[in-house]
Amino acid sequence: MTKRLLPIALLPVALLLGGCIACSAAAASTAIAEESATRARLEAGEVVARETRGDPQGGSARMQMLVHAPAQAVWAVIVSCELAFRFVDGLQRCEVLEDSGERALVHQVLDRGWLTPRLDFVFESLRRPWEQIDFRLVEGNLKALEGSWRFEETAAGTLVDHEIRLRPQAPVPAFLVRRDIGRTMPDLLACVRGLAEGNGGGKRQQQDLGRCAGSE
Repeated sequence: MTKRLLPIALLPVALLLGGCIACSAAAASTAIAEESATRARLEAGEVVARETRGDPQGGSARMQMLVHAPAQAVWAVIVSCELAFRFVDGLQRCEVLEDSGERALVHQVLDRGWLTPRLDFVFESLRRPWEQIDFRLVEGNLKALEGSWRFEETAAGTLVDHEIRLRPQAPVPAFLVRRDIGRTMPDLLACVRGLAEGNGGGKRQQQDLGRCAGSE
């Protein structure tokens, strides 16, 4: 009796395992399709938002773009205070306090109008040429500021991955912080690409430079 019932007792387990395998395969297939669609958007010149989040005290975002130029060209734009006035919206002041090559201290002042408070802060930039730049808040009227720039050479060009997390010191609704990051970050990245001449020139070059926050 037991021997005859054993296969029946194991049947639900087998069905469950089969269902799990099918679910895993479907999830993997969906993930591959999503990544393929993302690559197509990047190759078409889009700035792709991989993640945009808000929390009770601030917001964060991670975005990517493809640049048809070496990482060094993009790097040179990002670390330049002079060019920062072009791609950082509301930048009023940018001063390099220290720079040893692999580490820098930078003072910036941002003012984007009455919707967001004036930001005055110093951040530390840790650099691993030409692969990654990590930055974090040292002092200023912010609760938190941290993020990174990452560069990956691919067959299609340089994949630039930018991530930032921001928490203002003054009470600001989280949705405003999230909306501000989500609105300004794509333009910032497109402008950086334009300044690095990493979009093939012509009409795309003008489109990217047209998204710069500051004038020449």
